Amino acid sequence: MQWLRTALVLAIALGLIWMGWSFRSGNAEPVDLDLVWFRMQNVPVWWALSLAVLAGTFAGGIVGGLAWLRQRLVNRRYRKTIERLESEVHQLRSLPLEAPAPAAGRTVAGTLAGRG
Repeated sequence: MQWLRTALVLAIALGLIWMGWSFRSGNAEPVDLDLVWFRMQNVPVWWALSLAVLAGTFAGGIVGGLAWLRQRLVNRRYRKTIERLESEVHQLRSLPLEAPAPAAGRTVAGTLAGRG
């Protein structure tokens, strides 16, 4: 089974190398790029396309990373809230269900009214 995995990885690597070489040789003609702030002359098409893909990947990674970070912070806040609420429920469970019996000579009404 290990040899099959090795052969598959080798085939994928060779396929990627072949595709890269074919892409470069098929897009070797130079073009002039007129960007907003500067002009570049005689840039191979494969180079310009590769840079555009890398810039898009970088921008997407930044946006995805910020969304991932925001989600982690929200999850952390929710986890802390859940822990606080679970602690409160645990404290409420430890309270007695009935009021303690009044002391001799005292009534509940008198105790609540401050008389006793």
